[in-house]
Amino acid sequence: MAVIETKLLARQRSGEFIGLITLNKEKSLNALNLEMVQLMSACLDEWRNDDSVVAVFVEGAGDKAFCAGGDVVSMHQAMKQVRNEESNKNKSKLDHPPQFLIDFFTQEYSLDYCIHAYPKPIIMWGSGIVMGGGLGLFAASKFAVATETSRFAMPEISIGLFPDVGGSYFLNKMPAGVGLFLGITGASFNGADAVDVKLASHKLANSSKQTLLTQLVEIDGVSEQSIEQVLSALQQTDELSFASIDTRLHSNFAILSQLAKAQTLSEAISSLTNIVEQKGDDRWWGKALKTLKNGSPITANLVFEQLKRSKGLTLAQCFSQELNMAVNCSMYGEFEEGVRALLIDKDFAPQWLYQTSDDVPQDLIDAHFSYFAEATHPLHQLEQTYGVLHD
Repeated sequence: MAVIETKLLARQRSGEFIGLITLNKEKSLNALNLEMVQLMSACLDEWRNDDSVVAVFVEGAGDKAFCAGGDVVSMHQAMKQVRNEESNKNKSKLDHPPQFLIDFFTQEYSLDYCIHAYPKPIIMWGSGIVMGGGLGLFAASKFAVATETSRFAMPEISIGLFPDVGGSYFLNKMPAGVGLFLGITGASFNGADAVDVKLASHKLANSSKQTLLTQLVEIDGVSEQSIEQVLSALQQTDELSFASIDTRLHSNFAILSQLAKAQTLSEAISSLTNIVEQKGDDRWWGKALKTLKNGSPITANLVFEQLKRSKGLTLAQCFSQELNMAVNCSMYGEFEEGVRALLIDKDFAPQWLYQTSDDVPQDLIDAHFSYFAEATHPLHQLEQTYGVLHD
């Protein structure tokens, strides 16, 4: 199965369990497909009303990844199929979005919101690659554990999408300018960085997973407080595992705050270019700027507008906005072309619709933020279904 679910007996107390969910697509780095989203959602729905389940632990199969993102290859196939069915195959924009993408994004975002608002503690074990849709799952949990092997990113700039799965929400909660930087560059960062920007709640040695599980099932009275105590104690023990890790973000919070002052994307890119020049031959900074320059000009504009529009929005409102954006991305051709170049043909030479970010018209960006009428929006009942999230 794509998702394995089991129950772990908590302590020796009869009838009390910690649920275990394993994302089980190791060969594809546990990338989320629609079946996995549906199985995980069904599992959490069942356990929500099961008093015997007192907490949930989520992991990825294998050592390489928790979850590398959504299954964008299947999305590309759906977009290509609709394009082939339409009479004018050479035009960039589709007449209507693929139903598959509407279904996938609606159900994925619903799952993310469900985790954010879940009434029982959920522990995410984020070892290895945690990107895109995987970061959406990880960031949704109060107990999000990073390890020394963790590698995080929102790399949508390279495929013509945008940092979705709640990125509108959690990128805006980072220190000034950091969320914008990560969104427009797709820069990767480690587990210690993830704690610094409040995406991860704890950092433990990768070798401590079984110790953590053992201690969790031995808790007499599982609660958020008792789980916090276990994680904090293990974190103190595992500090040496992170001693040699070179963090990138915390020491640059002040310099990245310059991006938050930019009134336009052009100003932000100019500011970032100056920062990278000051960093000299630093490969991490150079790669970040190169990814931005080689990435989708539409995505860069979308990220800038996305973070501006989502300030002050509730999580439910952010997901509703993101679904409108995702549906439009499935129609304009940029997302389809980005996946083709990176993952299908692998020629790494996407033919973006515009040469530079300055060439992208503002009315095209604005058009990405509307599609569904509010009353009939597929996500308009998120809060009624899963509860209101309180910061």
